[in-house]
Amino acid sequence: MTERVYLEYHLDENVIFVLDHRTVEVFDAAVTVASGGRCRWHVDHLGVDAKPTRRGTRVTVGLRTPDGSIHYNGDRVILTVTDEQLTHLLAFFDRAKAARALS
Repeated sequence: MTERVYLEYHLDENVIFVLDHRTVEVFDAAVTVASGGRCRWHVDHLGVDAKPTRRGTRVTVGLRTPDGSIHYNGDRVILTVTDEQLTHLLAFFDRAKAARALS
């Protein structure tokens, strides 16, 4: 039996990313970055895109399409993060990608 992974990353006082075994959830208390204040994906369906901007890095999280892009229908999270936040967020998503291999 594989070990259940549980990980939280608090981006700020409002936004929390949670990896619970093979599910990623984003909770947004201010309802400013997550549609409806909460988004949820299975790790096999999770897509992440990061693009540099003048103010930091714009990160989009949503449903991954077969070609690797992000489907813009349904739940998604769009936010701009600092370099320090990006380092922690990428480590979080690396753990989520690793959970794809769990059975």
